Amino acid sequence: MTEIKSPRTACGLFHRGIEVDFRQSEGHPCATMTDATSPTAAQAAALRGEPKRVFVRDLFDRLAPRYDRLNLVISLGQTTLWRRAALSDLDLRSGQRVLDVGCGTGWTGRFLRDRCPGLEIEGLDLSPGMIAEAQRRDPQGRYFEGDAAAIARPEASYDLVTTIYTSRNFPDPDRALSELVRVLRPGGRLVLLDTFPPGGPAPWRAFHAFWLRHAVPALVRPFADPNAFAYLAESILAHLPAAEMARRLEGLGCETEVRAYSLGAAYRILATKSRIVSRADPRAGGPTSL
Repeated sequence: MTEIKSPRTACGLFHRGIEVDFRQSEGHPCATMTDATSPTAAQAAALRGEPKRVFVRDLFDRLAPRYDRLNLVISLGQTTLWRRAALSDLDLRSGQRVLDVGCGTGWTGRFLRDRCPGLEIEGLDLSPGMIAEAQRRDPQGRYFEGDAAAIARPEASYDLVTTIYTSRNFPDPDRALSELVRVLRPGGRLVLLDTFPPGGPAPWRAFHAFWLRHAVPALVRPFADPNAFAYLAESILAHLPAAEMARRLEGLGCETEVRAYSLGAAYRILATKSRIVSRADPRAGGPTSL
């Protein structure tokens, strides 16, 4: 199995001068490891809570300057095609407020602003490295560091929320979905685009897994640490299915529409928040506090 080579320690990361040892968390996927081993890509993909938050922040800080170019390589250019397809039919209007969660290098915000110059767009990302890269490419843009599971904005602040290739990296997926819906105005829309575990015939699923686990690390080896992309591959294969993500958004009071791209290699979930505010648990459908 592919090991994630932490830039600092085995099964621990230094972030802003603080070492985080994942083994300290009871029940953590790394809890039984020895000091001589590093977490595998699959174990890193299974992280939740603060260990996942620190891992993802550190990973994308390191990838930030080359992330968009590497994504083009490993997807054979399809990631940009999927983004354009997912964002091109939204019928946006000048003056609407948009939040791009997990904004990365700011591609989505720049694309939407080019299509509708009067939009008021903010970008949020967990990685300060990604925020710095977005600000470098777009000095006039509005970006802030934050967590999808605790968005520092009032309820009903935005007409549109986007989250592109990010949901499999959420440290707490259910809280993040609740937050994405919370900051939407009634009638507002959420666009969630991501790569999900492939469906379809067994040969297609096997090819997809082979591409992610073997071809992708080989493709990026000349340009970046292949271990980082081994994690990204496992995060796709371990992700909730698109239909389940849609169901959880429906449990939060949204109407959803799911669209597949490239034989199910990626999906767009378009969720519209009910004009009658519903506060439901995305897992059980029961009431909860947002």
